[in-house]
Amino acid sequence: MKKYQGMNLENVKNSNQSAVLRLLHNKGAMSRKDIAEAVGLTAASVTLICNELLEKNIISELGEVAGEKRAGRKKILVDINPEYKKAMCIAIEMDVTYLSVTDMKGRIISTMEFETVSDDPEGYLKKVSDAAARLLWECDVSKDRLLGVGVTVPGKVDPKLGVSLGTNNIWGRALPVGDIIGDSLGTEVMVENNLKSSAQYEILFGHGRSERNIFLLKWGPGVGSSMIMDGQIYNGANNAAGEIGHMTLGKNGRVCSCGRRGCLEAYISTHAILDDVKLMLGDASRYKADLSLLSGDEVKSLMDEKMDRMAISLRNSMSLIDPDRVVALGYMFDLPGMFDRFKDIYKSYDTTMADDFIVKSELGTKGGHIEPLAMLLNDFLSY
Repeated sequence: MKKYQGMNLENVKNSNQSAVLRLLHNKGAMSRKDIAEAVGLTAASVTLICNELLEKNIISELGEVAGEKRAGRKKILVDINPEYKKAMCIAIEMDVTYLSVTDMKGRIISTMEFETVSDDPEGYLKKVSDAAARLLWECDVSKDRLLGVGVTVPGKVDPKLGVSLGTNNIWGRALPVGDIIGDSLGTEVMVENNLKSSAQYEILFGHGRSERNIFLLKWGPGVGSSMIMDGQIYNGANNAAGEIGHMTLGKNGRVCSCGRRGCLEAYISTHAILDDVKLMLGDASRYKADLSLLSGDEVKSLMDEKMDRMAISLRNSMSLIDPDRVVALGYMFDLPGMFDRFKDIYKSYDTTMADDFIVKSELGTKGGHIEPLAMLLNDFLSY
């Protein structure tokens, strides 16, 4: 963690470098003159900052501004060098673990996935570390070219200590994820809650670039959410804000993995739905592992009932926090027709809803879970 040491000259310099880097990340390639105007620095200061960043290979020059017609010195565009460093992203979900190597722009270089194992968590994390080391070796990424290793997990996390405080559906105890993986790879590891990291991704790469207040809703395999308020992730007093999956729907409801009764997730998690489908059809052999059955007509009424529960919970949340946008994420929303059907059901509770109030996250279109990149990049942009 970076410690504040007063506004001395070195801190001012770092603050100005951070402002330039964040501007380039948000806006893309710009000329030094346009950067100076945007961040409120002199042209000479921006030139000095850019020269230092160029020497370190953090940014690169892209040539003259296309189509510019004016006398005198031409504007030269600069941008963050996507090849400056590579990131190792490890996203541990309750059913599948995803590993990806990306560049600074979030482009996936290589990826792999395997089943998440809850037994022997230390041994499982060693397997994850070995797979990450192998993937970095295959991509020819040495430690000096590594931006960092980011790990996301469901449930409560102490990001300062790199400790998973319990995921309910994977391991039910505190686990020093950062130390276990970091010791194996020989590098520091950042650990964060998966939805907090997804929210940071929206801020840096997605809808958060144009919206200041966003409610992120994830469905599959569990149900969760995260809140962005005034451009910042809202954590709450105990770092547990946004737990829509554990909103109580009834006093004597189903037992949830968290130990309480009646939680939304106990009814509409992927596993809960599949169990209900098996009971409804009366033939477990008809269950399809690829989840395609959930989009079929024979379970439409069941899925509508599940989405109705989620729509009610979401509507109640909206009446409290009033965001600009709801961003939907997760493989359940990717099933054929599911996202549009959910929007229709939600609209029955809010007839004034604009068509673009609920939108899908672009994170799912990347082809891998690269939300850990967001926390690594956010730390880097704080230079």
